[in-house]
Amino acid sequence: FVSNARPELPEFYQPPMDIETAKWQAALDSQAAAFLVGVRQATTLMPGAGRVIAITFAPGSRTGSWQSWVAMGSAKAAMESACRYFAVALAKRGITVNAISPGLTEDSVLNSLPEAAQDMARRWHQQGWTPMGRLGTPADIGNVVSLLCTDEAGWITGQTIYADGGASLMDMVLPLEMQMPVAAV
Repeated sequence: FVSNARPELPEFYQPPMDIETAKWQAALDSQAAAFLVGVRQATTLMPGAGRVIAITFAPGSRTGSWQSWVAMGSAKAAMESACRYFAVALAKRGITVNAISPGLTEDSVLNSLPEAAQDMARRWHQQGWTPMGRLGTPADIGNVVSLLCTDEAGWITGQTIYADGGASLMDMVLPLEMQMPVAAV
């Protein structure tokens, strides 16, 4: 079972001091509550073993800078927390539960941003803020899902996997130039 819902509802995208509680709740319902219900239903079809994977998003659990993302970010962070609880609850049944937290990915929420912001994000990643030098692709994230569904990944549970090309490793406090390797002379 892979939970990858993300409704296109612009009213979710409001800063913390402006969002109405009904819109906050709608974001939580579309993510965390839907995950709760989905896992309960899907695991009834997994009598011997299985895999549950939640697709979340990096700003939800690690940052607060994307202010207009407060409702969806909090909902995605709640999914990551729920993964840990479900991992414990379902482990004896051979069901693993993990989250994948992608960085910026082509054909994703990025596409809802103005084109100038999309271009800036691509340049930012190419310049080194993502050590892999590019945005992720849907195939990159799909490959992590596939990996977690293998028998070889059967010992991994309750984890959040950051599939972000190394972006989560970079320190946003230090200038990029100080973080890059020095060329050997």
